[in-house]
Amino acid sequence: MNTTLKKFILTTALLFISYQAMAVKAKIRFLFPINTKHTTDGFPDSTLQTSEFVLAFLMPVSRDTQLDLGYSYFNARIEDSNEVSDKYSGVFRAHLFQVGAGYSGFKITRTISLIVDLAVRIPISGQGEVKGSQNNSEAKSISGMGYFINSGAAYGNLEITIFYQKRDLSFDGLTVLRNGENEDVAIHSTEYGLGFGYTF
Repeated sequence: MNTTLKKFILTTALLFISYQAMAVKAKIRFLFPINTKHTTDGFPDSTLQTSEFVLAFLMPVSRDTQLDLGYSYFNARIEDSNEVSDKYSGVFRAHLFQVGAGYSGFKITRTISLIVDLAVRIPISGQGEVKGSQNNSEAKSISGMGYFINSGAAYGNLEITIFYQKRDLSFDGLTVLRNGENEDVAIHSTEYGLGFGYTF
């Protein structure tokens, strides 16, 4: 996705938020992964450590449907094991714009509803850097996509859910030298877990 399209999407979203400002609610999500799988191109057999912060703005489309526009900050670190001769370490940061929708029309009781949220996350900007015995490099830009699916129960402003999310982030221009060849660096991850949200 090129820079012009990213700016257009972000500008459109901000204008829509401004237009709907009186109806906007904010939601903070706390995600606790139970099962994670991370693969980093250029770093075979290495463990990736990640953290994420998500803030969403909800705008009603109908009584039970809301548009979800938000922001996700993704941070990751990786380091080769001591057994690797050409040892590298890497630091990655990504700012992602989230757009999706939520539905809460399935009533269990008068106060408890089943909810479903779907969202796509688009990287707007990011930083990446690897350092090693062979060479150092920095990312020139970031590309890729992320997906988020969330389902559970809501009681008032509180919600408890089960979530699934997937990320595929490429850090353009970021490479590591392995066996005399430059390999591009990209992060692929999937997570399952419990989510807790609060709307205010």
